[in-house]
Amino acid sequence: MKSKHEEHALAISAWESEGGAPNRSGQRDQYGRRFDGDGTYTIYHLFTGETAEVGPWKMEGLSPKNAGRALRILNNPPEATV
Repeated sequence: MKSKHEEHALAISAWESEGGAPNRSGQRDQYGRRFDGDGTYTIYHLFTGETAEVGPWKMEGLSPKNAGRALRILNNPPEATV
C-alpha cells in the first residue's frame, strides 16, 4: 500500500510529464507554502488564504519535497500556445 506522500509524488510526477497541473488552463495564480507543524505543508492561494485545490485534491499534508514541486508547477503554468 502506498503512503499518502507516495501518492502525492505520483500525481505531481504526472503533472510534470503532462506540462502542468490539470484544469489550470494557463491561469497565473500565486500560491504559497505553509508549514503545518506536523512536518507537512499546505499549498494556499496568496490572496484568499484558502487551501489550493486541483480537481478533488486539496493540497495539504504534503511532504517538503512534494510541496516544493507542486508550488513550482502551480506558479508556473505552461505558456499559452497561439
